[in-house]
Amino acid sequence: MNDLLPADLPRLRAIAMYLQLQLDHVGRRIAEAERWEASRKAAARPASPPQWTLQMDVGAEPQPVAVHHGECRIGGGARRRRIGRRDAIEALAVGVMPCALCRPDRELQVD
Repeated sequence: MNDLLPADLPRLRAIAMYLQLQLDHVGRRIAEAERWEASRKAAARPASPPQWTLQMDVGAEPQPVAVHHGECRIGGGARRRRIGRRDAIEALAVGVMPCALCRPDRELQVD
């Protein structure tokens, strides 16, 4: 036997109980740390790009200039607004130009 442990059974059982309580405590802390890490990673994920965007002009009262697919890299920057499919179709229907690069009118099936 190990010289650091007592030889009698009652004290060995007491040590085993103490160690089990410590192991349970460590297990709970590990689970807590894993939940925290998962929530941190979820918060750090970049937001998904919008499905469609509306490029606005630079005037005092911005007007729509073009409709883009959400992953299109041109047109707007800070002047880009997220829109849904229905809004993209409506914008194209009232004469807002589709982007010549990403061609949202093709995917939206708007002539």
